[in-house]
Amino acid sequence: MKGMTQTLIMAQAAPNNDDRLDRIEATLIRLEAKVDADIERLDQQIEESRERMDKWEERFIQLSRDNLAITRSVIIAAASVVILFPVLQAIAPVFASLFENMTLAGQ
Repeated sequence: MKGMTQTLIMAQAAPNNDDRLDRIEATLIRLEAKVDADIERLDQQIEESRERMDKWEERFIQLSRDNLAITRSVIIAAASVVILFPVLQAIAPVFASLFENMTLAGQ
């Protein structure tokens, strides 16, 4: 009788276990779908971040090139002034006298 009671108890518990297993399986399937969706979303965000980083890197490189061009222009302009200043100082009296002569001739 004792063996039959245990068998009866196990038989009654089996449907509960099957239901519990079904619920666990359904939960696992839902969780797996969520994890897959999250992985997809993260992959997409990583790709978007890489694209943004590439754009900002290109902008930085272009800005560096522009700054280099401006720096070169400033250096060339400063060097030109330094080199040409003595020449302009020497030529300035010639222009002044030329304009003075033109003014006197016009009177």
